Amino acid sequence: MTLRIFPHTPDVWTIAPDGRLDLAASRAIEDALGDLCDAGHARVVIDMTNVVYVASAGLRALLVGLRRARQSAGDVRLAALNDRVREVFEMSGFDQVFSIYPDTAAASASFAAGPG
Repeated sequence: MTLRIFPHTPDVWTIAPDGRLDLAASRAIEDALGDLCDAGHARVVIDMTNVVYVASAGLRALLVGLRRARQSAGDVRLAALNDRVREVFEMSGFDQVFSIYPDTAAASASFAAGPG
């Protein structure tokens, strides 16, 4: 899995994973979210466009990142989940934990509207 990390706006950063969000990739996601929060960028959109699979370790890493962002007065919002990945989020109840948007533009814009 590869990660692209870039500012979507000056206040909102995007992490775009590519591939499988499994045990091997979960540490990279967790580290990226932690590094952004440490740098004062706690408003994060995870662009799931190119994620083809999410394992329980990936869900855990996203949850750890969400908690970290919220402790830093931010949030993690998800965008562009394909049907298979969305099903994993729904079956695990994580669709109730995360704010999910159809695309990164909507997820990024949601920060201006307030809490998820």
